[in-house]
Amino acid sequence: MSFDREKFKRLVHYVIWRAGHRDGFGATKLNKVLWFSEARAYVLTGKPITGATYVRQKHGPVPREFMPIRHELEVDKLIRVVEPRTQYEHTQFTALRPADASFLSDAERQTVEFWINHIDQEHTATSISEESHDYAWEIAEMGEVVPYYAILSERVRDPNDAELAWAAKRAKELGLP
Repeated sequence: MSFDREKFKRLVHYVIWRAGHRDGFGATKLNKVLWFSEARAYVLTGKPITGATYVRQKHGPVPREFMPIRHELEVDKLIRVVEPRTQYEHTQFTALRPADASFLSDAERQTVEFWINHIDQEHTATSISEESHDYAWEIAEMGEVVPYYAILSERVRDPNDAELAWAAKRAKELGLP
């Protein structure tokens, strides 16, 4: 899988253009949109949107290439970044110019839009971080690469108490030992 640096740069700009102005949409949510969009595209099509490398960080998988690209976007005057002044604030991103979505296929754009809206409307930075802390993230060392297929790892786990109770009840109904 090769990394398309220019496409990643355009994707970061696009997500900031679409969501950076929304209340509570800071670095954590931005990185989650990138991760879930790429991983979902990979699961559905066998290839991610840009091929960025995601590594384990405190709040979930983060693209290794994010900070250099963010800096380039600032230097190119495409975005403005305001760092938090207190621990209760988040990094704020503002697109200074509209982003062109033509670099995305229709399916990629729909995937990115889904994750922008889902993460913005259904989650706080904390709740979406918890959602990205799946089994693969838990076993990875800090800074270790988290592969796209890791998004499926949550499906391979021990059953919880409710699932075990249901299975035991169902087995009894079926006359199984």
